[in-house]
Amino acid sequence: MLNRSHLLRPGFTAKIISDEARPLGVRDATVYLADLEQENLRSMPRVDGRIVPTLAIDSTLAGRSYRALKVQYGPPDEDGLYHVWLPLMDGSERMGVLELVVGDTDEETLNWCRALASLAGLMIVSKSHYSDIHAQVRRSQRMALQAEMVWAFMAPPMFATDDFVVACALRPMYGVGGDAYDFSLLGDHLQVMILDAVGHDLASGLIASVALASCRNTRRAGGDLGAMVAYADHAIASQFGRSRFATALLCDLDVETGLFSWIPCGHPPPLLIRENKVVKELFHRPRLPLGLVSEGEGPSFDESPPLYTEQLQPRDRLLLYTDGVVEARAADGSLFGVRRLSDFVIRHSAAGIPAPETLRRLNRAVIDFQHGRLGDDATTVLVQWRPEDLRPTFEF
Repeated sequence: MLNRSHLLRPGFTAKIISDEARPLGVRDATVYLADLEQENLRSMPRVDGRIVPTLAIDSTLAGRSYRALKVQYGPPDEDGLYHVWLPLMDGSERMGVLELVVGDTDEETLNWCRALASLAGLMIVSKSHYSDIHAQVRRSQRMALQAEMVWAFMAPPMFATDDFVVACALRPMYGVGGDAYDFSLLGDHLQVMILDAVGHDLASGLIASVALASCRNTRRAGGDLGAMVAYADHAIASQFGRSRFATALLCDLDVETGLFSWIPCGHPPPLLIRENKVVKELFHRPRLPLGLVSEGEGPSFDESPPLYTEQLQPRDRLLLYTDGVVEARAADGSLFGVRRLSDFVIRHSAAGIPAPETLRRLNRAVIDFQHGRLGDDATTVLVQWRPEDLRPTFEF
C-alpha cells in the first residue's frame, strides 16, 4: 500500500485497501468523509460505480464511530460478513470513517483494521491538495465566493499534542461572511486568532482573508502579537478605508509554562473555564478593532497595543467566540447568551465528550435555538492546556 501510495490518484484510497488487504481478510472498503456541516457522512466515489447512500452522523453506527472515535460493528450480514466502521483521522482531526467488510471481528482482525484506517487517513491527507474531489464530496451545496476565500486561509478545525488541545467551529459553512480563525504552533508557543469582520458580503470575506494573511505573514517573519496587530491594522485600513474593520483576539499560549497572553481588538473577551465552572471573563480594556488605528504609509508602532496575561492551571480551558454565538436570537427575542454558551461547553466537557464533538453539538444547538436560521456568523475556539491523557480518547 505504501509503495502504491506515491502514485495514488486522489479518491482511490479505498481501491488500494480492497486490492492489497485481502490477505488480512478484508473483502471490501469504502471511504466516507464528513460533510462541512458535520451532519452526514458522504461516500467517496467508488471505482466500481456503486452508489453508496449518505449516512447520518447522529443516528448510525458509522456516525457513532465518528462521534466517539471508536471501532463500531454490528451483527454479520446474510453472507456472514461484518461491516466494521473506523474513524479516519488527520492527527487528532476527524475526517470521516472507513468501512471495511471482513469475515471476522477477532482482535487480530480489528488490530489490522485500525492500522489500515490510520494508513488510509495519511493517504487521503497526502493527496487532498492535488484535487478538488475531497472538497466536492464534503459539500452539500455551492459555497459563496467570500466563504471560498476565507476557508482557503483558515487552519484545520482541530489540533492536539500532549500539552494542549485546540478545537474550532464555524457556521454557516457555505455563506460565512467575516468570521475566521487561525492557529499555529511555533516551538513552545501556540498562537491562536479569532476575528469577525464587519458585514456579510464579499468585502467582509476579503477583510477576513487580508487579516489572516497579514497575521500569518508577520508571524512567519518572526513578529510577535503586537507586530501582527500593527500590520493587520494597516493592511485593512490601506485597502478598505476606515469604514470597514474587524474585531479580533490575538493570543499566545506558552505550552510549557501555561502563560496565556492576548491582545483584544474590540472583540468579546475569552472565558476561562476551570474545574467545570467559568472562573472569570478575561475582560480588559480593548484596543480599537483592526483597521481603525493605522494612519500614514505604513504600520504604526508608536503606541504598543495592550498585552494582557493570565497564568493557567493544568486542564484549564479557554473559550473564544464571536458575537454571532451569544447574540443568536430565539423566536421570543431571548439571546443565546454567554451563560448558555459556557454551561453547554462545561456540561459536555464534564461528560467526557471530546472538544471537537462538543463544538459540533454546540453549532447544532445555536442553529436550533434560532429555529434553523443563523442571523450572523457563529465561531467558537476552545483551547485546553495540559489536558488529561488524550490517548484513550483517540485510541480507536
